[in-house]
Amino acid sequence: MNNNQTPELNKVKLLVCKLLGSDTSGHADDHVERVALLAERFASESSEPVDLQEALLTAWLHDVDDYKLVGKEQAEKLENAKRIMAQASVAGGLQKAVLENVASIGYSKRLKGKQPQRLAGQLVSDADMCDAIGAVGIERALVYACHHGGRIFDPKVWPNVNLAAHEYNADGNTHDTDGFINHFFEKLLKLKDLMLTEPGRIEAENRQQIMVDFLRHYFREKNAPEWSEFLEEYLRC
Repeated sequence: MNNNQTPELNKVKLLVCKLLGSDTSGHADDHVERVALLAERFASESSEPVDLQEALLTAWLHDVDDYKLVGKEQAEKLENAKRIMAQASVAGGLQKAVLENVASIGYSKRLKGKQPQRLAGQLVSDADMCDAIGAVGIERALVYACHHGGRIFDPKVWPNVNLAAHEYNADGNTHDTDGFINHFFEKLLKLKDLMLTEPGRIEAENRQQIMVDFLRHYFREKNAPEWSEFLEEYLRC
């Protein structure tokens, strides 16, 4: 677990920060750094040996080809990840492993039945999803809603709790029921059950409770008892 700050990794960090520094979709370099730190912690807590360089490179590169940044057609080509690793002189075998991981990380991919097979990729997937939930997840969801003109809470618009892959962010646009509060039911509260590693499951449980407590207080203070009932029923399912 020592010597994780290799010249290759440091170069990758610099290039990623340059690329994502101005992102406003919630996938800027601060998100990537949190994911990397959390993945490193998960690796230290894993009962199986982990290639830490693979995990850290995957974490730093997992969003550089996000479809919100480069478009859906270009996203699958992973051109930014390939270019950055080439510029950082990452070894060929390590590049291949990282690209395999990056290609299978993301909620939209999980909706299509795709997930990382390598342990390093699984740890990063869990770290990425954990950064979408808990206190930071609440902040990110609210910032995203405000920045993109979405609704915060409309008690008359109920969430679609069974969004299919083709409905989730279809054509880069939000769907009819999208909004800050509905996002909890349509995605965030589902992430706990998508963890692939034991460290991820433990962290997600803690962050899940933070979101549940927030929603319970929110609906009570909003005088929305029907939403309080909806939340409790949702949690029982």
